[in-house]
Amino acid sequence: MGRFWRAVDFPGVCWYFIRTVADKNEFETIAIPYLDSVFREAVALCQDRKKAEDLAQATFLKAFERFESFEKGSNCKAWLLTILRNKWVDQLRHKNVVGEVLAIEEEMIAEPQRNGETGWSDCQDLLESFSDEQVIHALKELPYEQRLSLFLIDVEQLSQKDVAEIMDVAVGTVKSRTSRARAILKKTLLSYAKDMGFIRGER
Repeated sequence: MGRFWRAVDFPGVCWYFIRTVADKNEFETIAIPYLDSVFREAVALCQDRKKAEDLAQATFLKAFERFESFEKGSNCKAWLLTILRNKWVDQLRHKNVVGEVLAIEEEMIAEPQRNGETGWSDCQDLLESFSDEQVIHALKELPYEQRLSLFLIDVEQLSQKDVAEIMDVAVGTVKSRTSRARAILKKTLLSYAKDMGFIRGER
């Protein structure tokens, strides 16, 4: 089969493949629909658009190189996000900060949840109640592993099982991290909530 150059665009990035036409067509059909999800997750991890573009680019290049190992019919989105997460951790290791980041996360103690404290029925309601700037600031306060769990569960709507596979941890760990992240996020946004009248019985 012939070989080809192919450029795929997303904000500020072009990446190139040289492969058989059959490989190219199958990859585009299966993986490219998740381009936006991968980029959103990269932004959430990097908290910097340019770095996120580089990370997303590296993720799709790696995914294409390893496409033969992808099990057809399985969850491609989870597979791509696993590659993304691994690339991100590799970058942290190169900067000698991954141990510190993960250690801080594991030392976090779950915040107590008080029934009736807020008017939010779930985390999605909470996030939609505030401006993007407020939410981004609050998310930056979360430890890396908790932020990733929260994002994959509440934003990308992945199952706990898929998130556990992506992060290479037990499902129970995903539940714990997500619960902690939600509690910390609510606490961080508490001052905003008071000003906006979302807190009951504390005015």
